[in-house]
Amino acid sequence: MRLIPLLTAIWCFASPAFAATLETDITPKMAEMGCTARLSGVIEEGDLERIQPFLETPLSPDFGDPGFDEDIVFRRFSPALDYAPDGLFSHRLCLNSPGGSLSEAIRIIDYFRKASTGNGSGWGGIQTAVAEGDHCESACAYVFLAGRFVRFAGNENYEGRSNHLLHPLGRLGFHAPFIEFRDSAYSGETVREIWRIGMEATSLISRQIANGNIFMPNALFSEMLTYPPSDMLVPETVGQAVRWRIDVEPNVLNYGVYPYSRETFFESVCLNSAAYAANHFDLQRQGNALRMRQDGEIMRSTGAFVDTLTGRPYECEIPVANWERLQWGLGPNFEYSPSWMKRLRFNCANPRVKLVAQVDCYDCDIDVELGCMGVFPPDARITDIYMDPPQP
Repeated sequence: MRLIPLLTAIWCFASPAFAATLETDITPKMAEMGCTARLSGVIEEGDLERIQPFLETPLSPDFGDPGFDEDIVFRRFSPALDYAPDGLFSHRLCLNSPGGSLSEAIRIIDYFRKASTGNGSGWGGIQTAVAEGDHCESACAYVFLAGRFVRFAGNENYEGRSNHLLHPLGRLGFHAPFIEFRDSAYSGETVREIWRIGMEATSLISRQIANGNIFMPNALFSEMLTYPPSDMLVPETVGQAVRWRIDVEPNVLNYGVYPYSRETFFESVCLNSAAYAANHFDLQRQGNALRMRQDGEIMRSTGAFVDTLTGRPYECEIPVANWERLQWGLGPNFEYSPSWMKRLRFNCANPRVKLVAQVDCYDCDIDVELGCMGVFPPDARITDIYMDPPQP
C-alpha cells in the first residue's frame, strides 16, 4: 500500500475546502496591502500554473510614456518598494487559504525563489500578504513566508530579503504536518510508513528553510511542530511577530501615530531586540525594571539581560537619533494625501540597537536592526496597533 500521495493532502481544514482561484481585480482590501492579485481557496495541484502567467506580467511602466497612469500604478504600488530604484514595481500576492497540498505549496515557493534570482527581467521579486479579514493557514503559511524582495539582482545583500505583510486584522496559522486517519485498523507496517511520510514532510519543510526559500526562524519552526491543526499557532502579539520576523502592516505608524512615551519606546526596543537575537543567544531579563538613562547621544539601560548560555550580562544601547527620527515622521510632519490613500505612507526608521556585554569579551556585543514592529511593546496585541485609515 503506497501512502506517498498522502503528502499532497497532509494538511487538514477546519472549514469546507474550495479550490483556489486567482483574483486580479484589485479590491480595496488588496490595494491596502499593495497586492496585484489574490489567491483564495485550497492550494492544490496546478495552482502554480494558474498564478504564474499573471505574476510574470511586468509592472514597471515607462515613466516617459504619455499613456502612463500614475493613479493606476500607485494603486498597485507595493509598500515594500519604498526603497526600490525609481520605476521598479513588482507583484505582491495576497493569500486567503486554509492550506492544502504541501507539494504544490513547495512548487510555488521554489518558483518565487527562481523568479527572483538574477533573471535579468527587472522584477522586484514576488512579495506576499494577508489582507484584512483573510486567513492563511497550514501550507499557505509557508507560501506567505516565501515572499521576497529583490532590489539588485545578483547582489546577495539585496536579492534574498524577506518581504511579507500580515494585516493586523488578518490571521496566519501554523501547525505540525498532519495526516488524517480515516480507518483505525492499521498494521504496524502501515503506521510506520505513515510516520515516515510525516517525517519526510517535516524534512522537506526544514530543507526549504535551510535553503533560504522559506523565511522561517528556528524559534517559529520548533514551536510550530508542537501544535496540532485543531489548535494552530497564531501570532497574536507584537513580541511573537518580532521573534518570528513577521511584518504587521498597516499599523498606527503608517498613519503618523505612536501612542507611547519615549521610555516605553526604549523598553520596547530593548526587549524586542533581546527576543530578535534568540537564534544565537538566550537573553533573559534581569529584574522587573528596565530603566533608561541618557548618556550624550546614546540611551542606555541601567539593568538589562543575562545570557543564560554563557552567563554574560548585557546592557542595551540605542542612539537617541532613533527616537528623534521616529518623532520626525509623526504629528505635523506627517502629510496625508488622498491620492496616495492606498499606499502605506510612513516608512519608519528601523531601530539600530546594540546589546553590550558587560564583561571583557572579544566580539561578544550584539548588533540588532529591528523592523518597524520593534518599537511597539512586545505584549501589545497586533490587533491593538491597527487604526482605521484617515478619511480624505
